[in-house]
Amino acid sequence: MQYTPLLVFLTSFIVSLVSVPSIIKVANEKSLFDKPSEKRKIHTKSTPNLGGVAIFLGFYFSTLMFRALCDSVELSTLCAASVLLFFVALKDDLISTAPILRLFFQFLIAIIIVMVGQVYFYHLPFFGADGIWAIMVNMVVTLVFIVAMINAMNFIDGIDGLAASVSFVIFMIFGGVFYQYGENSYAFISLALAGSTFGFLIFNWNPAKIFMGDIGSMLLGVFMAVFAIKLCNMEPLRLGFIPVKNPATLALALLIVPIMDMVTVICIRTYLRLSPFFADKRHTHHRLLGLGLSQKAVTLILVGFNVLMVAISLSTDFIKGIYSTIIIVTLAAVFEVVVVYLYVKKNKAAY
Repeated sequence: MQYTPLLVFLTSFIVSLVSVPSIIKVANEKSLFDKPSEKRKIHTKSTPNLGGVAIFLGFYFSTLMFRALCDSVELSTLCAASVLLFFVALKDDLISTAPILRLFFQFLIAIIIVMVGQVYFYHLPFFGADGIWAIMVNMVVTLVFIVAMINAMNFIDGIDGLAASVSFVIFMIFGGVFYQYGENSYAFISLALAGSTFGFLIFNWNPAKIFMGDIGSMLLGVFMAVFAIKLCNMEPLRLGFIPVKNPATLALALLIVPIMDMVTVICIRTYLRLSPFFADKRHTHHRLLGLGLSQKAVTLILVGFNVLMVAISLSTDFIKGIYSTIIIVTLAAVFEVVVVYLYVKKNKAAY
């Protein structure tokens, strides 16, 4: 059907948009808030943190309505695992879960996706997929990648509108790319996630009336991870509206904002001999705020950087994939180094 992509997007958008006010009302009546009880938190008043429920509802209503899951074992397994992830995240939003226990469930969900859905990197740069040992290495790397992306999206969900805006852009581009490849199921699911995220974003834009919580960030993170794996496993697309000659580089560029934030934070925490799970204000968005920028400005800067990286990955398709990837990684590293340097200089603070 010619208009199915648009209908998928609009359906998820409307369901999410309509759901949020009801969720806010229930949260207010039952006192289900994210309270500003920690110094690292930006908001100054108690705010409902169950916005991920609206994203979940909008997404699943739309995908089930248009039967986007019927012809794919990979996607069916992914969605089944995401339901389990929903309840794990819901518990964490209502009653804080120990980091190790949360990590255990995240790996369990990743194992379901990899082993049952057979979703994993087929050809990593240093390990082919010809032998059993190589396949096992690819699977292990995939497990770590999925869990890392689940947490990376949680990492950037620290200011109003950031995680939702980045997710909206990422899923819209994934949807367009998959549609060009003829992967309609993946395209429809991407657009459903984009629509439901956009419906939530209207209420999450600064000043936010609701947060997505772990439900939203974990749900978006796991789908981003699987979509990136799918794109990395694809052959170059030399025809179409937007040729994709280096799919893996494009996947990296799409996820560059959460990835570069996570890598920077973990490296600094490790250097300072802190636990990677130690919550602090060393994230990229915190440092940009520390430079005197508003939450809206920080969001627009990071979304703009994300779009720029995607544009560069597509415009450098004429060179070998590894060199295109090096360009993206280098630009991300320079961006983070400059932000950290300016922050330390302005605030006369340590890392």
